[in-house]
Amino acid sequence: MKTYLEQVAKNVYAFLVWDQSWNSYNNCYLLLEHNNITLIDSGKEEHSHFLFSALKKKGISKSDITHFIATHGHKDHIGAIQYLSDIEGYIHNQDIELIPENSRNKLKRKLPDNGPTGNDLECVLLGHHTKGSVLLYHRGSKVLFCGDHICFFGEQLSGDVVDTGVEERGKYKQFVSEWSQNEEMREQHNFKLFMEGLKKIANYDVEYLCTGHGAVLKGIVNEFISDLLEFE
Repeated sequence: MKTYLEQVAKNVYAFLVWDQSWNSYNNCYLLLEHNNITLIDSGKEEHSHFLFSALKKKGISKSDITHFIATHGHKDHIGAIQYLSDIEGYIHNQDIELIPENSRNKLKRKLPDNGPTGNDLECVLLGHHTKGSVLLYHRGSKVLFCGDHICFFGEQLSGDVVDTGVEERGKYKQFVSEWSQNEEMREQHNFKLFMEGLKKIANYDVEYLCTGHGAVLKGIVNEFISDLLEFE
């Protein structure tokens, strides 16, 4: 199983695992600050041992994780939380219904529609991919975690894990362009709400865009978002 644990910025790390059942990378992230370790998304339950093994090689035990935040409630983003104990777990209340009942006790803290999480992260409700999908922004490192609002699902890495991602950007722009021109798809997949989410992302000065699947984009991220908004 192909996995990566790579530094994104100071105190921010990305973990990627290749999911053979989906032919896609699934991502989660670590924020290490103030003696706290925050796990942002956790991957699928069946891949949890890959995550914990990678962290162990970095000297981090799963018992060291103090906080967990879900960008949304799909199983490939919350699957490993049942193996975390004594954590403060956060999710937006619009997505709590997506969480298996035996794991809901891990997610007692509710994310705000617009405000701080208490972990040096700013949270904004996007509500497109799922009703409770959020963005998380770490102002100190200019890292924005967008969950699956923007992602490169089903894509191999064209370069490094943390990369300018020229190929990924080009493919995604083509995807949004085609979506924008198909009236049936615009309505079926709520293109307007997707664009509203992009406008929220555009409010932040972003150096690194951490997506739910595939490459982490670095550099001129705001220009990339502006290019996507032109398809409105």
